[in-house]
Amino acid sequence: MSIPIQSRTLAVSGSALPTRGLDGLPVLCPVRLRGTETLGELFEYTLVLKTADALAFAPSVAANIELDRLIGTEVTVAIELEGNGRFVQDISGQTDSGNAGAQTREITGVVTSARIVREEGRSIVCELVLRPWLWLATKNQNCRLFQDLDVVEITDAVLSAYTFPVEKRLFGPGPRTPYPRRDIQCQHWESDWTFLQRLWEEWGIYYWFEHGDGKHRLVLADAMAANHPQDEGYRTIRYQGPTGQRLDKEHVHALAVQNSLTAGSVSSVDYDYTRPHADLTARYEDPRDTAQARQAIYAWGDFAQPQAGATGLTGEHNQPQREAEHLSRVRLQAFRCGGLRAKGQGNLRSLVVGRTFALTHYPQTAANREYLVVSATLDIEETGEASGTGQRYRCTTDFEIEPASETFRLARTIEKPRTSGPQSAMVVGPENQEIWTDAYGRVKVQFNWDRRGLHDQRSSCWVRVSSPWQGNQFGATHLPRIGEEVLVDHLNGDPDLPIVTGRVANAFQLPAWKLPDNQALSGFRSRELGGGRANHFVQDDTSGEIQTQLSSDHGASQLSLGFLRRVLGNKGRQDARGEGYELRTDFWGVLRAAKGMLITTEARPNARSYVKDMSETMARLEQAHRLHEGLTGLVQEHGAQQQGADQSALTKAIKTQNDGLRGAAPTSDSPFPEFAEPHLTLSSPAGIQTTTAGSTHLASDENLALTTGGHVAVVAGTSFFASVANAFSLFVHKLGIRLVAASGKVRVEAQNDRVEIIAQRAVEIMSTDGWIELKAKRGIRINGGGSEVEITRNGIVGSTEGRSLVHAASHACVGPMTKPIVFPGRPERFCERCFLIAARSGSAIVPQ
Repeated sequence: MSIPIQSRTLAVSGSALPTRGLDGLPVLCPVRLRGTETLGELFEYTLVLKTADALAFAPSVAANIELDRLIGTEVTVAIELEGNGRFVQDISGQTDSGNAGAQTREITGVVTSARIVREEGRSIVCELVLRPWLWLATKNQNCRLFQDLDVVEITDAVLSAYTFPVEKRLFGPGPRTPYPRRDIQCQHWESDWTFLQRLWEEWGIYYWFEHGDGKHRLVLADAMAANHPQDEGYRTIRYQGPTGQRLDKEHVHALAVQNSLTAGSVSSVDYDYTRPHADLTARYEDPRDTAQARQAIYAWGDFAQPQAGATGLTGEHNQPQREAEHLSRVRLQAFRCGGLRAKGQGNLRSLVVGRTFALTHYPQTAANREYLVVSATLDIEETGEASGTGQRYRCTTDFEIEPASETFRLARTIEKPRTSGPQSAMVVGPENQEIWTDAYGRVKVQFNWDRRGLHDQRSSCWVRVSSPWQGNQFGATHLPRIGEEVLVDHLNGDPDLPIVTGRVANAFQLPAWKLPDNQALSGFRSRELGGGRANHFVQDDTSGEIQTQLSSDHGASQLSLGFLRRVLGNKGRQDARGEGYELRTDFWGVLRAAKGMLITTEARPNARSYVKDMSETMARLEQAHRLHEGLTGLVQEHGAQQQGADQSALTKAIKTQNDGLRGAAPTSDSPFPEFAEPHLTLSSPAGIQTTTAGSTHLASDENLALTTGGHVAVVAGTSFFASVANAFSLFVHKLGIRLVAASGKVRVEAQNDRVEIIAQRAVEIMSTDGWIELKAKRGIRINGGGSEVEITRNGIVGSTEGRSLVHAASHACVGPMTKPIVFPGRPERFCERCFLIAARSGSAIVPQ
């Protein structure tokens, strides 16, 4: 079928188009316009112009048009429309028809390229490529973060850099439901257009361009209600096939309806670490009414928001289920809307993309319905010129349509970019803070590529920090501090899911110990907040001098094991200090063990045997017990201790204590039974020494036993005191007892009972340079071999069975005379209970 030739005019206008003469006559006239507009795509038109013959330009003049002046400017092409020829009341002329729909269609675009094509007679032919202003957004590239914004707010932020009109016909994901905000959206080295196109495809926003008044505006839509009908004259379009009668008005002369099999459901899944057990899955199902229409798409979603935005954990959770259902629905609708499409052709000069029309007279009755124009390719060109009659044009439009009852969505054509590896960033936070974190140990970072970041807590969302060990309230925690350089990777390469995976050194963040001097050191070194002190755990692997050290600068407190060497701050290894281990501090020290403690120098080379093994210690304690037990028998045999006041009870206490140290027999449940009671045991095969510049105090609520296989020597530089509440017994088995005072008295006093001096042989009392004075308040009896002398205040009485012989140089008896006796004073009474209370409380005063 031939395509009708329309006797209408193309006109072109633009501020940068060249003109001639005082009247500003155009130098270039349109010859042909061809191009395609599609929903959700950037249109492109090629406009062919030539210089008019009537202007009689010299070819050299026309060929020197400054094309650079056209680049980047807007040009509008006007196409006159005839109308549909139907009756319009009150129109003069024919009574059965009018010119309804007769108007001008505009197509405006930005000139993105221009070239001179050829000479044609006396004319020069030029070619301009027109694209929408949004095409400018494809010519840049950026990397930036958008925080706590929804897709509409991000769109406004990005498009604010372009001074062109935008109309938003957006209804949101649901009734009175705005688009949800995202913690973070990263434009990851994408052009503005690629970034927006990706977000629009994800959220179900599509667009087209509307032209008028010499401008073109971007229209954003997310529902079919945003798609208006075609202009008057194109709201109803007739189909007339190639075998039908000829129509003078515009119509569709070719149409192919295509039904396709599409997926029937989309399921999405995501993960939110603030709700790790939540079921974040959603499914949307709406299969077309065909066989095999239940093919399912299962995809990773992008809807979980782990409260990483500005409000952090104090903010409200998003609604992942609702958001996931919307995203799944959008994705399925993108598949479904391609299930019924029609492609056609007609001489339609004003079939506009993004608008609807009704098709009539198609042989398939079901196809006569309302359609949305998804795509249209317009080709209108000059076909000849008759002097005085103006231009004659031929027009062809190829189009693609879908039923207006089917929701249109853009197919996912742009995948989210993936990061190619870790990125470097700086930890940031508020001013005058060293650490800025939350309950999850998350931090804020400033990416080195971020030109808009403020280098504070607003530079990013909260970013999790990877740890080599993390459990439920246990693990390893090393929070990055403000100013540290960290490595940030992204989960699944998603630029919207950053995670700190490590830290690296730089010129301002040097290693813990000066390198390479301390290359043998490995470990951890922390730094005091707000100060210069540090803690460290270091392992020194120097050959022949290995050491492990746990240290705090507070009180220079440290535990050093191995070859002891000072490790001083960042300087690292310093002077050697010995071998073995040292636990030291400049402050206080405490060793505490609730179930017992063994301090020993008994050797266990290479840690042989088990830790509580103290067989040598127990052998010596048991030997001491036997010695106590044996000597106790001797004491009792020799009557050195009174019944009930002997050391047999102490001997039993020693045995009980030994049993508590030894523990019961080993079992599978208790293979190491030592220290059944919480004793403190000191043990050494060589010796134990204690020394102090002050005093030493040994205190025991019960018994104190001293046992030695050799000598006990007590040396006191001043005095030796022994205060005993009950009995005091000294027993020597062989070599006797000797008390010597080099000066001063030797005094033995029984304040409430007798003093007995008993010897198997002689009792010798001697004064080498003085008197022996025997005094008694009631009297003195001296009995030797049965003869007795009794001295009382009543006199002296001597008794003997033998003779009484006195040798004297002289002998006399004079009158009576007495010598008064003065005895030392003593307490009136003694309270044994009060003495014990004072002793146990450490009081120096005994209550009475």
